[in-house]
Amino acid sequence: MTTMRAAVFHNGLTSLVLQEIPIPRPGPKQVLLKVAAAGVCHSDTLLLSDTLNDPRKYVFGHENAGYAVELGKDVENIEIGKLYAIWDIVAHGPHQIPGLPPFADSIGIGENGGFAEFIVADASDLVPVPTDLRPEVAALAADSLITVYNAVHNRAGLRPGTKQRVLIYGVGGLGHQAVQLAKSYGATVFACDIKASARELALSLGAEQAFQPTELTSLTSSDESMNFQVDIVIDFVSNQQSFTIDQAVVKGHGNSLQETPGTIVMVGLFGDNLSFNIFELLIFRTNVLTSLYGTKDDLKASLALLAEGAVKPVVSAAPLEEVNKVLDELRAGRVTGRMVVVPGMKATKA
Repeated sequence: MTTMRAAVFHNGLTSLVLQEIPIPRPGPKQVLLKVAAAGVCHSDTLLLSDTLNDPRKYVFGHENAGYAVELGKDVENIEIGKLYAIWDIVAHGPHQIPGLPPFADSIGIGENGGFAEFIVADASDLVPVPTDLRPEVAALAADSLITVYNAVHNRAGLRPGTKQRVLIYGVGGLGHQAVQLAKSYGATVFACDIKASARELALSLGAEQAFQPTELTSLTSSDESMNFQVDIVIDFVSNQQSFTIDQAVVKGHGNSLQETPGTIVMVGLFGDNLSFNIFELLIFRTNVLTSLYGTKDDLKASLALLAEGAVKPVVSAAPLEEVNKVLDELRAGRVTGRMVVVPGMKATKA
C-alpha cells in the first residue's frame, strides 16, 4: 500500500477534493500515524471561503488523533500502536507565504493534516491519550477543547471553587464544552444562542438559564438593565450583536473601583469589524481579551478533563468520504456539538 485517500484543499474551491495521494514517510524525529479521527471545524469553512488566499494544496484537518505506526530516526518515548493526540496548530519553520499568520504553517493549515488515512507529525507534538478514551473524543482535545480550556482557564482565569457568574455566548461545538468546564469549576453558568436546540443543550449540561440574543438585549437595554449581570462573558460568536450584549452584561462591575472589572473573552472567528465606545469601556472598567488555541500543556490538561468526565463533548462521526457533506452541515448551522471524520468508516446509505 503506497497511496491513501485524502481530502485536499485547492485554492478557489469551496469544497475539498477527495483524491489518492502518496502515504507520507516520517523524517527524523517524526512519526507516521494512522488517523483514528479528525475533527471538522468552523475554521475549515472559513479557510475554504479563501480567508487566507492560500495558493498551496494540502490535506485539511487540524484536530487529530491517531495510532503510531512508524517511527522516524531518533524518535524516543513513542510507542507503536498507541493512540496519540496531535498538538496541531504549531508553526513549523519560516513562513512560506509572507503576510500569513503563524498558524498558516501548521498541520491542516498549510501542511498536510488529518483528513486522510495517515498523517506525519513531529514526535514532540504528540500527547498520549488516556486509556479508554475514544479516538472520536480524544481528537477534540487537539483543537476545540484546548481552545475552550485556554479561554476559560487561562484567559478568563476561572479555577475550581469559583463562585463567579459566567455567560457562554454561542453554544456550538466549543461553547457546549465551555458550559461544562465552567460548571465543573463551580461557576454559575448562563448561556445565549440564537438556536433553540443549542439553548436546550446548554440547559441539559447545567446552565442556569439559556437566552436568545433578543432576550438579553431587552434585559440590558431597559431601566432594569442591572437585573442581569455576570462577571465574565466567553464569546464564541464575536459579532457586533454579541459584543454589544457582552459589554452590557458586565458593565455593572464599573460601579465601584473596589470590584474586580468585568471581563469579556472573545473566541469566535466570525470576522466582523467590531465597533465600540472607548469611553464606555473605560468608565465601566471592562477588560476585553482574545483567546486562540493553547499550549501543549493545555492539550494534556484537556485530555485529563475528558478522562475525568468533567467535559463530555457531544460528538458525531462521519466517514472521510462525506467530509464535504459535514462542511455543508456546519455552514448551514445544522450540527449539534462537534463532528469528526473517520477514515475507513463505512459511508452512510443515501
